[in-house]
Amino acid sequence: MPNFKTHILSGILGFPVFFLVFNFIYSHLFYEVYYVSGEIVASYFLFVVGSDFPDIDHQNSFINKLMRLFLIFGSVYYLFEYDFLYREYLLFSYNLSNFILIVVGVLLGLLLGIIFNKLSKHRGLWHSFLIGGILSFLIYLLNLKYRTPINILYSLSYFVGFSLHVILDKNFKTK
Repeated sequence: MPNFKTHILSGILGFPVFFLVFNFIYSHLFYEVYYVSGEIVASYFLFVVGSDFPDIDHQNSFINKLMRLFLIFGSVYYLFEYDFLYREYLLFSYNLSNFILIVVGVLLGLLLGIIFNKLSKHRGLWHSFLIGGILSFLIYLLNLKYRTPINILYSLSYFVGFSLHVILDKNFKTK
């Protein structure tokens, strides 16, 4: 099966082709789109992330390690932002309460990462076009504030990168 380097390289090299095809089709069906450089960079990033994202279910993959790190920081942030443990009721000093929140957040993030890895089977659900479509739709919904062609570009960039990964895994074997 293709490895991390193959998937990232396919994302890096595949995006320019995708971008040309997208612009050709969109400009012929609707109207010509003019981009800000940040929009192109963001869609490039989504394409490359999508090209490796299905390996989130592989415990040693870069994207899985990144996800576990995100869960840890996200858990700590959640506990602080929503004052989940109500620091004033902990009966400790403010600094000790903050320390406790950080420790609980890190442990919660680690626990969520372990649960995710135990429930995920490599090349299982995460290697399906259905999940790619659902995640692309979520990207579309999260970017409704942008112009329509940019929103479509973002969600399709992710989906095509994701699909490229699945196709490479299904059709090529490495020894």
